[in-house]
This record gives sequence, structure tokens and C-alpha cells, in this order.
Amino acid sequence: MLGETLALLAAVAYGCAGVSIVHSKTTAQGDNGVFLSVVITLIASGVLWLGWGTTSAVTLKSAEGLWAAAFFALAGFASNIFGRQAMYRATEKIGAVRAGLLRRLIPVFALPCAYMLLSQIPNWRTVLGGAIVIAGVVFYMRPSLKLSRTLPSIGVVLGLLSAAAYALAYCLRAAGLHTVPDAALGTLIGASIAVFWFMNATMVRHGVRQGFWYLTSDRTPAHWRTAIALSAGQLLQFFALKSTSVATVAILGSLEVLFSAALVLLVSRCEAVAVVSRMLWKFPGGALRAYEESVF
Repeated sequence: MLGETLALLAAVAYGCAGVSIVHSKTTAQGDNGVFLSVVITLIASGVLWLGWGTTSAVTLKSAEGLWAAAFFALAGFASNIFGRQAMYRATEKIGAVRAGLLRRLIPVFALPCAYMLLSQIPNWRTVLGGAIVIAGVVFYMRPSLKLSRTLPSIGVVLGLLSAAAYALAYCLRAAGLHTVPDAALGTLIGASIAVFWFMNATMVRHGVRQGFWYLTSDRTPAHWRTAIALSAGQLLQFFALKSTSVATVAILGSLEVLFSAALVLLVSRCEAVAVVSRMLWKFPGGALRAYEESVF
């Protein structure tokens, strides 16, 4: 039950982050706080590991420890670098609720990843749940595709890619935790890889001075809220994976869209309030179509 509770709290954190990203994009001058969120994750996980970690860094010198570190590093690349950037850009382009709906596909992507990497075979209930999620998202996308007769927008594509990246990260983290069962250490390794990547890639692209400004210019209260919420969500999911399966964490994580919708309706009102209200009452069928028609 602990794993399920942590996964649910992670969904709340990600829902808060999605709404905060929409707010912060209006004042963004650089990367809209992506780098800040990774740095906060690095610091938080480092403090947790130093204070309450169950595994010493010496463990990573063994062959099994090196394999676990490699899995954690790959998970950090998938989630902190690719998945997080895609999530930010998708949310900026199509809104917190709509991006959250696409992230409901994480359990669907997680099922084949968990089978290939962890040999976790889903039961019929899990498969049925995945089919329902696919049906809901297809139903949601169908009206706009019929009207436009074009390929999905870049925001939708980024949302799908983000969901696939996070699903892969779940499985890589779980694989690493089998050998080194320390969620804080795993998060620390993944965040360290991401910080190193962002600093080098951005400064190569923009130059040292301009690159540093690009990474550090966005530090408004909204950016800090997003960074803290994302860091909390990632840490909670990592700890949840110690106690329950990848499929369970992914499915509970998809509830993020409901928390995003509730925040939009009750607090921020940064998207169509009437539409979000219908989503909460009629989710996931007719509400998806109502939201699609109202926005587009």
C-alpha cells in the first residue's frame, strides 16, 4: 500500500507542476526553468541519500553496482533530459490538462518496456486498463484530426514522446533498484547526468556566457514552484517503485490529469473553466471531445 500511496502523491505533484508550467511560460526568458528543476532534483536527492540513504557509493564499484548505476543514468537521460523537456514544451503549447491527458499513455508504453527489461508479464486487468486508456486518448484526438485532416500538432507529438520517455525511465529505474535498492541514490545519479548534459549541450550551442544565462535566467516564483513539484514527483515515483510494480506506478501516475483539471478549475483558471468542469464530471468519454472542440 505504501508504493501506491507514494505513486498517488507523485501524480498530485506532477499535476501541480503542469499547471505551474503554463503560468511560468509568460515570463520565460530562457528554458522556462527546465534546468532549475533538474538542479532541485539533484540537491533534494543528494540530501536524502546523505541523510537516509541505505547504500554506500562503494557498492557501485562492483559489477552489479556498475550495472545498476548504468540503469539509473539511462533513466535520468530518458526522464530528466528527454522526457522533462518534451513535457515542458508540450504543456506550453497545448496546456496542462491536454498534456496531462497524453501522459495517460505512460502505462501503455510501460507495459512492453516492463516485459522486455524486467520480464514483468501484465495480468488481464492491466491489459484491459491499457486498452481503455488507448481508447480514451484515440477518442480524444479523433475530432481534431477529422477537422484538420493533417498530422497531429507538435504539442501532441511532444506529449506522446514525453509519455514514452517516462515509461522507459520507470522500467530502467526498476531494473537498477533490483540490484541497488536505494531510490535516493538512483535519483541522484540520474539528475547528475542531466545537469552535466544540460550545461555542456547548452554552452556548446549558445556559448559559455549566453548558455549560462539561458539556463539560469528563469527563477520567478512560478519557476520555483514547478521545479519543486517536479522534483517531488520524481522522488516519490522512485520510492514507489521500491514497493510496487512499474505498471501500478504508471497507472496511478496517469491520474495526474485529474489533479491538473481540478487545479485549473478551482485555483488557476488558466484554461477553459467550463470545459475542465465537464471533464471532471464526464471523464474520459464525452469530456475529451468537449475539451477538444472548445479549444480548437
